Amino acid sequence: MAVLLLAEVNDGALNLDATAKAVTAVAALGDVHVLCAGGSAADAGADAAKIAGVAKVLVAEDASLGHRLAESTAALIVSLAGDYEHIVAPATTDAKNVLPRVAALLDVMVISDVSGVVDGATFERPIYAGNAIQTVKSSDFQKGGVDPHLDL
Repeated sequence: MAVLLLAEVNDGALNLDATAKAVTAVAALGDVHVLCAGGSAADAGADAAKIAGVAKVLVAEDASLGHRLAESTAALIVSLAGDYEHIVAPATTDAKNVLPRVAALLDVMVISDVSGVVDGATFERPIYAGNAIQTVKSSDFQKGGVDPHLDL
């Protein structure tokens, strides 16, 4: 099954570094489909298509997405969620605002600050200010809110 990755788009520009690292981090989970959402996101979509490992790019442009509000972005992601087992984003402030809302709307567990992907249901994440690594396993059909925080 494919992975939906919310790209980091600010004022129509793709945060290439954060998005590319997230693509690399979750590539083992399946085909990576990148969602570029914003008031103007076509250029970001073109840049996302150039990232190695991206199977498909989805571009959503609307005035309601232009102000980086979590509610409209979360509603968009939930409307697309049916085809995806994993919904992920880079560990950025925008994603940390959007993904918990997505997880709540989908009634699934949020798995944040992932530092390692063990398999499709098992993830590693730092705890205690990074002094310990916790292994988290989710039995939810959809893994909402997986935000890879890998520096690859």
